[in-house]
Parts: sequence; C-alpha cells; structure tokens
Amino acid sequence: MVQTRSKRAAAKRVSAAYCWCAYITALAAITVVALVLEPPPSLQGRPLLLGLVYDVAATLVVYAFSLFADNSSVYDPYWCVLPLWLLAYWRHEASSDSARALIVMNLVWAWAIRFFIGYPWEGWTTGLSHEDWRYIDLRKKLGKGYWPFSLSSLHLTPTLLVFGALAPAGAIILQGEAPPLNVGDLVACVVTLAFLVLEAVSDATLRRHRASGAKTTCVRGPWAWSRHPNYLGECGFWTGIYLFARAAGIGDLSYAVGPITLWLFFRFASAPLMEERSRARRKDYDAVSPSAILVPLPLLSRKAKRM
Repeated sequence: MVQTRSKRAAAKRVSAAYCWCAYITALAAITVVALVLEPPPSLQGRPLLLGLVYDVAATLVVYAFSLFADNSSVYDPYWCVLPLWLLAYWRHEASSDSARALIVMNLVWAWAIRFFIGYPWEGWTTGLSHEDWRYIDLRKKLGKGYWPFSLSSLHLTPTLLVFGALAPAGAIILQGEAPPLNVGDLVACVVTLAFLVLEAVSDATLRRHRASGAKTTCVRGPWAWSRHPNYLGECGFWTGIYLFARAAGIGDLSYAVGPITLWLFFRFASAPLMEERSRARRKDYDAVSPSAILVPLPLLSRKAKRM
C-alpha cells in the first residue's frame, strides 16, 4: 500500500538536536545582525520596527527548518521564544530602564515561563514524533499548496499577531522619559495578572480533565463559563500589556491594533476551528458547553451543564 504524504508527515520524526539547531541558528543569526551590522538609513533610530524585521527574518529561518524536516510543528514554540529575544533587544537599545518597563518585561517572562512549564515542547527533549493535527488536516486539503500556505498562515501570521500584541511593551521599554508609575499602572497590572492566572487555571483544569481519562467535555472551573477560557486569558493578558502603554502616556492608538487583532483572531479563527473539532470528537459538546464563546456576559450567558 502506498503511504500518503500526510501520513508520512504525521509519522516523520524530527530529532531534538534538529529542533535546537533551528532555534539556535535563528536566534544567533538575528543577534549577530543586530549587534554587528549597521541598519539601512530608513531603519536607523527605529528599534521597534527593526525588531519586526528581525522577528520576520528569524521566522523565515525556522520556516526553512520546518520545510526541510517536512514538519510545520518545528515552529510551534516560536511565538513564545522570540518575544523574550525582542524584549532583550529593545532593552539593549533603550537609553534607560524604567520601573514600568521592568514590570512589563517580568510579566511577559512570567507568561512565557507559564507556557514552557505548562506545555513543555517535546522538540526540546525527545524530538517531534508527530505534527499538529491542524497541519495534518491542512495537508490533506491543500496538497501541493500546503507549504506556501504554511509560510503565510502557520509561520508568518502567528509571528505578526504576537509582534502586534508585544509592540506596546516595546514602546514602553524604548520610551525616553517615562512618567512615574500611577493608578493606570495598577489597573494594568491587575488586569494582566488576572488574565494570566485565568489562562493558567484554565489550562491546568483541562489537563486534569484529560488525565482523568474522561471522554466528555470539560465543564469545570473556568470552562463552566466560557468555551475557550484559555483564549480569553491570552487575549486579556495582552490587553493588560497595552494598558501599561496607556498608563505611560503613549497615546498612539496604533498600538491598540495588535491586541484588538488578537481578540478577533481567537474569536473568528481559532475558536471556530476548535469548536468544529470538539463537536466531531465529543457528542455532548453543544448540550453541556456554556453559551459564551470567549467572554461570558452577566445575565445573558448560559453556564455549562453537568450531565
């Protein structure tokens, strides 16, 4: 029997050494360029925009490794790794540190560490033994068009989404004369931490549910109020980071585009995809799930039912 390309991709293994090589190569390349080469005149004195250029360049390096390995999951941890590099780069370019910038950087580090601990990527340790189920489905649908689609939608799109959400943090770090901490910073900190905790609790609750061997829909904890509380936590976290920018007096509304786009992406792209998969795998999904896709509304949203 002839094995299909999608089945070969699903079974193809990528070693941990290869995964490490992909990220070391990408990070080393942009670090050398950032420290050694002079940027073109149009980008000189614009470290925020240069960060985007380096981010895209590193994405292309990781994409090359994904393509060579025939496994798009090589990119999976990228969206959590590169923000930390960008924070370091922007701090290197900043004239000074402000208390606000340090708080924001620590919050983003906490976000990343939570992901690394909560969802340890097997690529770092044992290597990849499979490819994300979404990529496998897309291979079947797109055929030869899969890898161009993977570049645009599975590599560059997440990179741009996360950069947009991170841009307010970059603006805060690069701010020349930062105003003192104020009530707005307190509000931003409470919002950011609250949604970070929500995301962590949601993920932990879902992991326990799956570990129990249950084949039913998880409707405990935050999952009783929102169908995707982990997505809600992610969007809320980056909204909180944007609020720090507002507290810093950064009034450019273009920095709101990133968080808003993230909300729209999770609501109209990620959530519907997961809804379709959940309905296919669990017959009780619609019967027991809460009515809120992301944000539960008081008096309007229906709470989950326990069968």
